[in-house]
Amino acid sequence: MSTAPRQPKRSHHPEKPQHPEEPQHPQKPQEPHHPQHPEEPQHPQKPQNPPDLRLPRVLVCGIMLSFASFFMVVRMEQIDATGLPTGLAIYYHVVVLFAAVIVLNSIVARQSPRRAFSRLELLCLYSMMGIAASYACWESLGTLVPSLAYPAEYLFRNEPATRWIHTVLRHLPSWAVVRNPSSAHAILRGGSWSSIWHGWTAPLLAWGVILAVLYSMFLSMTRLLWRPWAHHERLSFPLTVLPLEMTSPRAALWRARLFWIGFAAAAALDIGNGLHQLFPSIPSLNLKVLWANAAPTTPSWQAVGPVPVTFHPLMIGLAFLLRTDLLFSTWFFFLIGKVQLYVAGAAGSARGSPYAFGDNVPGLLAQNFGAAAVLGMGWMWSARRHLSARWADARAGDRGARADFATLAMGNLAMGWVLCQLGLPFWAAGLALWIVWMLALLVSRLRAELGLPVHNLQFQGPDGPMIAVFGEPPLGTGGLEAFGALYALERSLQGHPMPHEMEAAYMADSVQGAGSRFWWAIGVVGVLTAIAGPWILLRMVSGMGLELGPGGYNPIGEEGWRRLGQFVGRPPDVDGVTVFQMLGGAALTFAMIAARRTWLGFPFHPVGYAICGSWGTGMVWTPVFLAWILKSLVLRYGGLPLYRASIPLALGVVMGEFTAGAAWTIISLLTGVQTYRIWLF
Repeated sequence: MSTAPRQPKRSHHPEKPQHPEEPQHPQKPQEPHHPQHPEEPQHPQKPQNPPDLRLPRVLVCGIMLSFASFFMVVRMEQIDATGLPTGLAIYYHVVVLFAAVIVLNSIVARQSPRRAFSRLELLCLYSMMGIAASYACWESLGTLVPSLAYPAEYLFRNEPATRWIHTVLRHLPSWAVVRNPSSAHAILRGGSWSSIWHGWTAPLLAWGVILAVLYSMFLSMTRLLWRPWAHHERLSFPLTVLPLEMTSPRAALWRARLFWIGFAAAAALDIGNGLHQLFPSIPSLNLKVLWANAAPTTPSWQAVGPVPVTFHPLMIGLAFLLRTDLLFSTWFFFLIGKVQLYVAGAAGSARGSPYAFGDNVPGLLAQNFGAAAVLGMGWMWSARRHLSARWADARAGDRGARADFATLAMGNLAMGWVLCQLGLPFWAAGLALWIVWMLALLVSRLRAELGLPVHNLQFQGPDGPMIAVFGEPPLGTGGLEAFGALYALERSLQGHPMPHEMEAAYMADSVQGAGSRFWWAIGVVGVLTAIAGPWILLRMVSGMGLELGPGGYNPIGEEGWRRLGQFVGRPPDVDGVTVFQMLGGAALTFAMIAARRTWLGFPFHPVGYAICGSWGTGMVWTPVFLAWILKSLVLRYGGLPLYRASIPLALGVVMGEFTAGAAWTIISLLTGVQTYRIWLF
């Protein structure tokens, strides 16, 4: 795999931290999606003629660390329920592992500098661990693998309410789901590996290849888009601040007194709360979820429902790194969503759950989907000149550009064939692929521009919008069955790999450049995890069974099949209300984009609106609000100097909670006792 020749870049200090409040030059970017914002960061200058990444050693160490990261997530989230690291956008177990690698690397560097990893290699290892963990996420493979078992599990149960599954299994390809009832039942209730693995061979091989194809496509799109996002639109990639500062050659973060003050304060809180959980007589300070409006009594407040209020210090620390307009838009539009629910309840028109797509009013997720569609098209339009230039490079013989466009073309054809085999009509398969790409852009842009610590965007896959717009007749029964099989793949974007690829490219470019060896390392670990990950997860959970694990089991993998069962005998029609909600969200987003292009001080960011109905946004809106107040006060009364001086304190708070959370997790894994979890409940 090769890459395009490096383009000239802006000249800045090589070790200047990349913070979202850095001033900008007045130069206007070539293709801005919105007007240049004065808080966006600048990019550090790369050193002259830096050494390239040493691929063999990085691959060996990276694969070992990546699978260690994968194992840890499965143990914590699926088996023991001792933590939820992938519930955050930045995985705390990866950060702690990375810190240990940095310490060991510094020891090696003192003895033999040539044997130590370079900064680029360290950041590559960090990215590889994050990519592997994204696949292990309980809303990624943790949902997909159990979902493959439920059709045969229904056969095992042989209940009258699920006998419709016989018809579904006759229509789906043999590789789409597990066919052997005893093999399927083993993942839930446990069984001997020698007696169950053969029943999983075809579906795990098939879905492993599908995941590998998707990963390759996302990687090619990353290679095409990261440069215009980083250099033309100058996105800040806030979640890369911590690993970049951790690996800075000056080690300024590790020597900052404020960093250790924040570290000690946050760690002390978590240690005290953890001791309280083991010894209730020890006092504690509740930093987790409190529920406002927990017992609503009027129709308006019943429509609003319980409102989460949280005070996680790590969330405040991470949010402190974000731009103030994005912080404001996140909590503001979340509250606007609650106002919509209140008004609908008072008017007697509220119905359905606000955390569901379709058949509800005011339909926050439908509005969010309309916003995401407009934003996705806008982001592609803003990058059109760069994409055209890369296409010209490909036609002129650039091997990297040719590989990217060829991968996208062949991958889309392969995925279209897969969707048609599952039962979707040809036209519907193309539309579903477009939605998959739009959602991939959305979650990647959320992290690149907003950097919100949580991006749990549930129930916005292709199934909801397409069923609402077309109903059952154009899609056919096969189309509904295909959505049942695909549901777990797009249920949530929490474990999506493309944001990690984007951040990896940005960090590599910030240090010395994303060369071909870097791309090979990122590509190999992603494809390998996609293919081997489902087998590893099955092997780890099938011995005891998910339902018999000590931490309990949330059967979210069953949701797609239960939804399909609701359509049996009652095929869905066009949902005009949901279509209107999507169009309304799209129109409002387009208006905000236009306003930002003409009014530099426009306070509302459309990305904040696109996530206002998300469950994850509800869990962090309070820390985001507090961070917005703190950052606004710091910038108003101390300016950029005070803000820059405060950043080590914020990062120390994050590292303190991460370290304490990892320590409690290790204690829990060693003792079998449930200990304190820093996130979520």
